[in-house]
Amino acid sequence: MTTGRQSTIIATYSADICVKIMVTLKQTVNDTYYWSISRICDLCDHGKIDDVLNGNAVRQEFDEWITANNNNLDEEVISLAFIGDGSEYDI
Repeated sequence: MTTGRQSTIIATYSADICVKIMVTLKQTVNDTYYWSISRICDLCDHGKIDDVLNGNAVRQEFDEWITANNNNLDEEVISLAFIGDGSEYDI
């Protein structure tokens, strides 16, 4: 018998919420892609070695997204969103 704190997860499904989450996720992935490209350019334009190194670090982090040759790749994206009381998904 467990004497520690226990928790219960209750999940509900709504087609409307599922569609909204997927649209939001696609936009977030798209925004993140363009943010990473912009950030790399901004850092490397400064010309200071630390900025260039930071730009390279961003490039390494987002390399799979940036260098993808096929936009239809079946990539696995894991995204966490707050869906509790007061969130945009609170019904």
